[in-house]
Amino acid sequence: MINLYHTLKAIDVYKKVIIRDMLCVEYKCFLEDETFKFWTEVGCLVYCTSGKKIYSSNQEDYEVVPGSIFYLKKGAYTGRNFFDEQYCALMFFMPESFVQGFLEKYSSIVVKQNHLDSHEGSIIHLGTNPTMEGFFYSVLNYFANMDQVDNQLLEVKLDELMLNIFAQEEYKALTDHLIAIALQNKFNLRQVMEDNFASTLKLENFAELCCMSLSTFKREFSKTYQEPPGKWLLNRKIQLASKMLRKTEDSVNDIAFKSGFESSSHFIRSFKKAKGVTPAKYRTT
Repeated sequence: MINLYHTLKAIDVYKKVIIRDMLCVEYKCFLEDETFKFWTEVGCLVYCTSGKKIYSSNQEDYEVVPGSIFYLKKGAYTGRNFFDEQYCALMFFMPESFVQGFLEKYSSIVVKQNHLDSHEGSIIHLGTNPTMEGFFYSVLNYFANMDQVDNQLLEVKLDELMLNIFAQEEYKALTDHLIAIALQNKFNLRQVMEDNFASTLKLENFAELCCMSLSTFKREFSKTYQEPPGKWLLNRKIQLASKMLRKTEDSVNDIAFKSGFESSSHFIRSFKKAKGVTPAKYRTT
């Protein structure tokens, strides 16, 4: 599974800058596959400039079109590509360290009250407005003239971005989430597991999403669920696959992909061991 943050940070195909730990990328999709899986351990604000894409999490499918503004919480996703027009977007990866630094610098904007991260989905939909669009187009202008970019000016632009976000009442779900991740030392384990079990993430990836070492993650998981994480993950994937076999007309291959198995053969073998019959037989009984 592609680690999107690490991939975009490492390769030189895209125009990008890193300022105070934030990675800003002018992304252009060159993928030829219709569907793909990826994950990121860093949350990402996205502004679509052209093309179309569908991002899917365990909770929803979100269709992205030009002008869409949204935030991907750290976790695992499935993407669906469309090829009528190339998909392009500005992507701002915001590590906890960046958000913490901003909140320390502008502590007065954090109201003295509990900021509960009440948004349960993995994708936060954000409304479009002239202020935010004007900011994004100014960043595109910087990327069009990379040789003239002044890093100090870009630092000011990033502050402008964050201040604009915190000034938008309709962005409260995002600002509450950013404050919550900046203040807590580890993520809610149950939420991370429920949001991402239908993926091919390894246990060390889940530990990273929870801001824990692998040993601490395994220990906390066993306390929470009273069983090992590997066994729990397999059971949840089988449960999801069973539901899809009975309630959808998706092919066995598609169900294997959507429920997070590495391959169709792995899915069929695991399903038969758990249920006593193959997925195809289960569907007809």
